[in-house]
Formats: sequence, C-alpha cells, structure tokens
Amino acid sequence: MPDRFPILGIPEIDQPIATALPPGWLAILHGHSGSGAPLLAKQFAHAGAGTAPVLFYTTYERSEDVKKAFDDFGWDPAEIKIVNLADEYYERVLVRGLDVARARERGLTPDRLAEAPTRDRFQTSFSLTNRMLADLADIDTPFRLVVDSVDFFFEVLEPKEVTTVARQIRHRCQSIGGQALMTAHSLGHDRQVLGLLQDLADLSLDLRAEPRGERYEHTLYLEKVGNRPDLARIVKIDVGEDGWRTA
Repeated sequence: MPDRFPILGIPEIDQPIATALPPGWLAILHGHSGSGAPLLAKQFAHAGAGTAPVLFYTTYERSEDVKKAFDDFGWDPAEIKIVNLADEYYERVLVRGLDVARARERGLTPDRLAEAPTRDRFQTSFSLTNRMLADLADIDTPFRLVVDSVDFFFEVLEPKEVTTVARQIRHRCQSIGGQALMTAHSLGHDRQVLGLLQDLADLSLDLRAEPRGERYEHTLYLEKVGNRPDLARIVKIDVGEDGWRTA
C-alpha cells in the first residue's frame, strides 16, 4: 500500500503493517471512555480524505462536535460525510413511538392515528444496517468508513445482529477495496460478541490510558494484523498539534 494511503495517519505504525493488510479490510478499535479512541477514529477518517470517499457515522456525539474536533486538529470536515445515526434513530423510531403513546393517551386508536395527517411523520421501519448499506451501495470505488461507536448498536440490536452488521461492512470492503473502522468504548459488552468482532477484523487495536503521576500515558496495542502475528506490537503514543503520534 503506498504511503499516500495511510492507515491510522501515524507513519511509524502504518508503514510496518500496510503490506500485511488486504486491499479491503475491517479494523476494530477498542478503547474505554477517556482513552482517546474517538480522536483516533477521526484521525483514521482524515487519513483517507482526498484519496477516497469517507463516511463517518457517529452514534453519540453531536455532528457539530465531530466537526469541531476535526477543526481543532486542522483536519477539514468538509472532506468527510458525517452521519449522526443516533439522531436519525431518535427521529424515525423513538419520536414516532412517543407520538403513538401520546395519541393513545388522548383516546386515538392506532387505526385512527394512521389516518390522521401528521406533519413530518416518520416510518418506524428504520434499519441501521440498511441505512449504512444504502450509502455504500452508491459507492463503486474504494472508500473509508468509520462507525464510532458500535456501543449504540448493542443498545438497539440483538448481539447476532451486531456481528451481521460487521460482516456486511467487511464484505463490502472486500468487494470494492474499502477500509472500515468500528470502535467500541464500553467495557460492559458481551465478551463473546466482542471476540467475534475481533475475529472478523483484519486489524484489531486496543487503546489504553493509564495514570502516570499527574498525567495519563497512552498505549496502543496492535493485537492482530492480518495473518502476521509477528507484526503485533505495543506502541506508546500521545497527542500533538496534528493528532496522535508515537511518543
């Protein structure tokens, strides 16, 4: 893989592992709250900007906060398509459910509610999987995709559906040379499901923050790199003006 197609945007990490990854691949990044995984996900997205379409799906941050984070490090958010899946789910599913509940409290039956003209009515048949795959179906060239984070999927989908989402994203990556990163922030997920996600991934990363005196020391664990166990390593990293870098 040429240097102009970086992986994480950290040359000292990217260069040794680039040739070990296939043209299309899936990465899983695990990092507990406060580890800095969301910033690394944004750096991953920025690293692909200008060379391929980049899709950034956020599930917990406001879209304006995501854009500000890009701006803070001199990364142009205009080059990234930012999609707030949590907001879309709220508007299309939860708000609709609240409308139905309110209508029932007022004595309206579901049939009468369906007949009533409601402004900005949304259908409840909203699929997170189909939402992303519809975007990917419009792309027929190599792409870069981020899902930050998969925690939201565990909240609204069954565990087996979460692995299905990952399989579908990986299949699309393999088909047209995409590069996808899915992050997981919570430590409370089913370890078996997380293990399946790591098995599916071509690249498995774990970002940790540990207290050292008055500061935190950050360590990136490259736990899996394709079929090259010899490339697994532990790297100390920190944040500079341009994002994550080796310490």
